[in-house]
Amino acid sequence: MSNQQVVGAKTDVSLMLPIFGSHVRRIGWARTIVGGFSMYLSIPFIIVSHLTSSLFLYQWVVRPLFGTRRLQWKDYIIIDRHRIEGIPAFDKFNCMFCGYANGVCVLLNKELDQFDEVDGDIGTGRQILLVLAFVLMIPWGLISELSHQIIYNLLVSRPLGMRRVSAKEAGAMLETNGYASQFGPITRHFVRSAKSSALRSAMALEQIESSWCPLTHFERREGIVYPDHHKHFFGPDEIEAMRQTLMTEGTVSPCKPSW
Repeated sequence: MSNQQVVGAKTDVSLMLPIFGSHVRRIGWARTIVGGFSMYLSIPFIIVSHLTSSLFLYQWVVRPLFGTRRLQWKDYIIIDRHRIEGIPAFDKFNCMFCGYANGVCVLLNKELDQFDEVDGDIGTGRQILLVLAFVLMIPWGLISELSHQIIYNLLVSRPLGMRRVSAKEAGAMLETNGYASQFGPITRHFVRSAKSSALRSAMALEQIESSWCPLTHFERREGIVYPDHHKHFFGPDEIEAMRQTLMTEGTVSPCKPSW
């Protein structure tokens, strides 16, 4: 489907109505309102994550010290679904928020994976500088942890029956995969902590977007990277099919709500 065809696809009703209304019919008003609107509390967290973890830690510290590849933010942060014809301003905001949040999350995970490919023999000087940078990130790491536990695990996932994200589960995955195992214990601890946070953000956003903005992007070009879960999404001409899925299953994710 071409960009022009998608942009010109006319929607006769607000996207928020079939999404929100479908969840109301499935789980009721109270849980839908609490879980749905709590998602907006994550906006400052996503913005600060972009500025600190991606811009400061990766672009200003990791790349100059280790010569890792620069990743273009435009290949990850794709904001296009607001251009679907006929949707109101509130839905345009939701579409832009989903595009930004998921793009930042994919970018952060890819940047950390770039660092995971660095040779473990990084030298004492560079290791000290890297550890100092991670130490400066500790306050943000604590805020990030609180955001996962309070915003997503408590205010979003519980009312909507979504799967909680677990630091223990993420840590076990990284341990099993030997993530950052080439580094010394201090560097490895900090790298795995950063990856655990980014990985849990990806898990949370997969659940959120698969329930509240399950529409495909339509921008296609070489180098562009979308989250894997977008393969389950609907096109803008499939609003009714999306509504039926959300009303009965609550999500397009393979991980279904617990209620």
